[in-house]
Amino acid sequence: MRSPQAMGTAPDQADRPVLAGGLLVATGLADVLSAYGTLRSGPFMVLIGGGLYPVDVAPWAWLHLAIGAAVALAGLAAVTGRRGAATVAIGCAVLALAVDLLMLPYAPIRVVLVAAVDAAAIRLLLRHRRATGRAR
Repeated sequence: MRSPQAMGTAPDQADRPVLAGGLLVATGLADVLSAYGTLRSGPFMVLIGGGLYPVDVAPWAWLHLAIGAAVALAGLAAVTGRRGAATVAIGCAVLALAVDLLMLPYAPIRVVLVAAVDAAAIRLLLRHRRATGRAR
């Protein structure tokens, strides 16, 4: 059996969509579980100027749930390597990144971790598209 270097492809080039898809599935599931937990809990309480105000983030949680499911499905599609799957996965990951950053005040540690993994997956998919020379 010939090694990947002898065939002209580096092992990391061939594995980029698989790794990116796995990362997107993980962040999508993290977003879904986080959104579910937010929906099950009550509103956030914010202390402003000596007063305590409830902030209901349920609409954001529903949006987070839908986008998390879309990211997980796009990650599974990116693993298959079908034509256009990487483009859809990049689009879903960018959308999830934007929604995650809007939730930064409410869950800063989770948002920073998930956003970093989303950004890594986007970078892997973009490098794979550039290396193959086509928009898969």
